[in-house]
Amino acid sequence: MKIIQQPLGPVQANCYLVMENHHAILIDPADRFPNLESILKENECTLEAIVLTHAHFDHISGVDAYHCDVYLNPQEFDFLQDPDLNSSSAFYMDVTCDAHPKPIKEGINEIAGFEIEAIYCPGHSIGSTVLRIEDCLFTGDVLFQGSIGRMDLATGSVSMMKQSLKKLYQLDKDYKVYPGHGPSTSLSQEKKWNESLKYAEIY
Repeated sequence: MKIIQQPLGPVQANCYLVMENHHAILIDPADRFPNLESILKENECTLEAIVLTHAHFDHISGVDAYHCDVYLNPQEFDFLQDPDLNSSSAFYMDVTCDAHPKPIKEGINEIAGFEIEAIYCPGHSIGSTVLRIEDCLFTGDVLFQGSIGRMDLATGSVSMMKQSLKKLYQLDKDYKVYPGHGPSTSLSQEKKWNESLKYAEIY
């Protein structure tokens, strides 16, 4: 499996191009992915789906640039057309997208040739979802290197975030962590050094 990380959009949210066995998906496109067509051609892959960790404006702004299936936690379907829910209005913007998303259910999903485990992790937003593909976790704005996502935007919840962090802490395998912002890390490193995650076991 090949993963290309590309910060995109006004607040440099990480978009991930994931490719394997001629299949490709985009995770959280905030804008057009540069040189996408040439990358897909070089790797003999076809873009077949967009998968969203959540539907805040800085993760969905590029969705309408592509013509493929879009998958999202159904708790946030309404976010795509509501600037208050997707928090673009909080930053004096009016972001919407016209996609008709398909639900990604908690547990194992077969999407575009990939087996994707969706781990529902509300707190940053009501439908925040961590995506596990093989030994990689795409954590959106739940878990970053050294920190966690903010909880003061629409549908955010401190109590839900605590439970979500506990859920991640209890994962018994070390995973590569690809967050929604900033550099990649590993779950073992975050358990050791990330104060918010390190104390999740006592929540």
